[in-house]
Amino acid sequence: MVTIMVLALAVTAQNSTAERHVRTSEPRILALIDAGISRSQTFRHLVDVLNASDVIVYVEPKQTRQALGGYLAHNITVAGAFRYVHIAIQTRGADGRLIPLLAHELQHAVEVAQAPDARDSKSLDQLLERLAVTFGCDGTSCSETQAAKDVEHEVSDDLKRVTSSAAPAN
Repeated sequence: MVTIMVLALAVTAQNSTAERHVRTSEPRILALIDAGISRSQTFRHLVDVLNASDVIVYVEPKQTRQALGGYLAHNITVAGAFRYVHIAIQTRGADGRLIPLLAHELQHAVEVAQAPDARDSKSLDQLLERLAVTFGCDGTSCSETQAAKDVEHEVSDDLKRVTSSAAPAN
């Protein structure tokens, strides 16, 4: 009986992970995602929007583009009913800095989700160009949106509120 219960719990856990549209195989990034969901309403909303969309996001540690803390790769794959995008983020540093950074990149994925015509690299570039605001990237090619910058600040504020409300009163 205990074996059946353990197997049932494992299957349930696998199903909930498989239903997530924000995915990673990296324990550090998974911890950041889970902390973002539990500590920030804004972060949780981003994940909910993506879970309800046709966009699957794979998040991995950043290996290139050292000038950036993270980025949405400007390529997209369509398979069946889903569009797949990749985000790379730094994994070293404090959660209070990395969670807002991840939220910023997830906002870019939401922008893709809200544009059903973004189905290949060219249309993704066109979308990001339409949404772009002036932003310097140290000579590298990049796009930035005001919504992503705003989300990063909102999540940072959410985390500060949670931290300050958890602090003991003197």
